[in-house]
Amino acid sequence: MGLRLVRVDDRLIHGQVVAIWLKALGAHRIVIVDDRTAHDDFLREVIELAAPAGTAVEIHDLATGAERVRDLAAQPEPIFVLLRSPITALRLREAGVEFPLLNVGGIGAGPDRKKLYRNISASADELDAMRKLEAMGTQVEFRIVENDRPVSFASVDK
Repeated sequence: MGLRLVRVDDRLIHGQVVAIWLKALGAHRIVIVDDRTAHDDFLREVIELAAPAGTAVEIHDLATGAERVRDLAAQPEPIFVLLRSPITALRLREAGVEFPLLNVGGIGAGPDRKKLYRNISASADELDAMRKLEAMGTQVEFRIVENDRPVSFASVDK
């Protein structure tokens, strides 16, 4: 299976993704599924420039991203899928993209957001999306970097 990891990180491509996750996963392709980024030319350019040389970056909105990730999942090439929100992860699952694990590595704090673990906070809608993903059979874990001990969403969802 080509999907090495589906990760929620509201910063998308940054140092941890580039230095740690890509290497650990052996992936040379990042697929970002995010409506805002897909429709903002400046943001797309910044994200593409942040990727290391030799790493292909694809940026899709949800509609085209679901189809593209489904296609890539059937290929042997290792790919790394990045999302800004667990809500997008839920939409991917609802669109038929199967993934057994959702890694949540960073969702910032803010008004109407509950701190769950280290640098991970969630809105009521994001909490609901993670609960629904788990009910659909996708395990949700919090893990900032690859060598961290995973923390299950269920253990912090109180």
